[in-house]
Order: sequence, then structure tokens, then C-alpha cells
Amino acid sequence: MPEEKVAIFIDASNLFHACKLFRDGFKVDYIKLREKLAEGRKLIRAYYYGSFDPLNEGQIKFKHFLQYNGFNVETRTLRMRGDKHHEKGVDVALVTEMLSLGFRGIYDVAVLVSGDDDFVCAVDEVKRNGRRIEIAAFNCAIGGELKRSADRFRPLDDIADEIEIIEK
Repeated sequence: MPEEKVAIFIDASNLFHACKLFRDGFKVDYIKLREKLAEGRKLIRAYYYGSFDPLNEGQIKFKHFLQYNGFNVETRTLRMRGDKHHEKGVDVALVTEMLSLGFRGIYDVAVLVSGDDDFVCAVDEVKRNGRRIEIAAFNCAIGGELKRSADRFRPLDDIADEIEIIEK
């Protein structure tokens, strides 16, 4: 039996906010997260979708770190609305890539790292196309509808100790 092919799609903003809900100061080691989610399967690619401030040197370095470590980083520039930054177009980009790769048979299983119920229609479409989909999220930040729509729910709580960055 051929090795199962997996693609990982990370909704960075959702994961960032979920980490704060899970435990104050919790930071994800994205390389370890990718390894745990792909475990035992052939990783096709890990995609990171987020917004960056092009003037923030720390964010630019983080983006480059991910790219140097094999992530496909899809970013949108943060937009100002009033006195706050907001991301625009990130979820659409993630869904477009996830569906496109699924339609072309690039992966057998998509792992969506998000708890956002807005992805339910995309999850259903992936399944209609004969692909399986797993949702990876913290229990405190998963939408009930999204959790029910997945073929498998993978609580990040269960691997939190293995994917956390411990700063010294």
C-alpha cells in the first residue's frame, strides 16, 4: 500500500489567538508541529497563511525562518482600519490552495490547523472530492461545527508539551 500523502494548512492568526486562550505565553514550534501532524505519512508540503507588517523586522525574520525550513509561506499585508491592523484575504488564499491541491490529487489527507467554523464549507468540499481532512486545534478554540465536519479531530492539547517553544 502506498504511503499516505499529507498537506498541512496553518491558519496563523487563528492559531496565534488559540495559543493565548490555551495558555498565556504559549508559543508553537512550527517545525515540531509539522512533524507531529505529518507523523508516519509523506509530507507533501506545509503551508503557513498569515499577515505580516512589512515594517516589523521580527515578523520578517520569522517569515524567512519558516521559508528556510521548508514552509510555503503565504502572506498578506496587514491593512489599517481605524487605529488597528486587520488581515484581509488570508482565509480565501488558504481555501483556494487547499481545494486546488485536493482537486488535483496532490494529497490524500489535508490537515487544517484552525478552529474557525468559517472553514466548514471548504472542509465539506474536500471530503466531496474524495480526500480526507483532519482538523488540528486546541479544545478551547475549536468551533463545534468544524469539529463535527472533519474526518478526524486532532486536539493540539494532546501534543502541547511536544510542540511548545520553551524560552530560556
